[in-house]
Amino acid sequence: MTRAGQPWSVPLRSGRNRTDPIPVILAHYHLYKNAGSSVDRAICEAVGAGNFIELDKDRRFRRAPAFNTALIRQILRAHPGMRGFSCHTFVATAHRVDDFTALPIVFLRHPLLRLASIYRFEPTSKAHRDTPMGRLAASLPFPEWLDAFLKSHNGKNYQTCVLSMMEDGSHSPFTNGHPRHIGDIRVAAERLDEVNSLTGVGIVEQFDRSARRIEAAVGRHFPGFRLSGAAANQTKQVDSWQDELAALERSLPADLLARAVMANASDYALYDRYR
Repeated sequence: MTRAGQPWSVPLRSGRNRTDPIPVILAHYHLYKNAGSSVDRAICEAVGAGNFIELDKDRRFRRAPAFNTALIRQILRAHPGMRGFSCHTFVATAHRVDDFTALPIVFLRHPLLRLASIYRFEPTSKAHRDTPMGRLAASLPFPEWLDAFLKSHNGKNYQTCVLSMMEDGSHSPFTNGHPRHIGDIRVAAERLDEVNSLTGVGIVEQFDRSARRIEAAVGRHFPGFRLSGAAANQTKQVDSWQDELAALERSLPADLLARAVMANASDYALYDRYR
């Protein structure tokens, strides 16, 4: 199920005995509350709705043991026309294999701005509003909610933890053995360096600039792919993310801000590395 004019296959890499083409896919490592809905919309428009799967939301695949390269291979065997894949817990190694070509897309977000976005989003989200944190977000001011959220696993280096997941979908032993659930920044950075060399690591606060770089890389295989200007599922429009961040930091007690930074030190480090 391909659309006319879309060169979705490339010749096999040298050294293989077969001469048939291998598919080119878009793999969105969709970190929660990192402009992912905008990216998914762009991918869907580029490949067609019938060729795009949100793996963790699709009833056929959402109970898979892991959202990894093995699952992508399985889907491509059964549905050769699939060209776009997205998942909130994608094992970020789809770009490493040689039996299909995965163009990875991932966006990082400033950790504190991301936490504020979660706070705004969860009370309005059908999937999250009845969770403990969703209910707290509906009833508490942001500082009190943040104090509670930092005690959960998802409040500590979430971006690093997801980006360093092992192939079976579990967290790394380094992550599981640490009281702050900090994730393995070494693994996450290695994978992000690879993504950066292929398509560029996106930054939510620099969305349009990041989008132009990603478009240039992806457009060689998916002509007309457009990410700039895309906007979906936003919780707040801001003129200056720097001003928003400064105001957010001023609104928090000094000890709470320090704990938020410490609990997300790896996410801060990754953000600074690729910004």
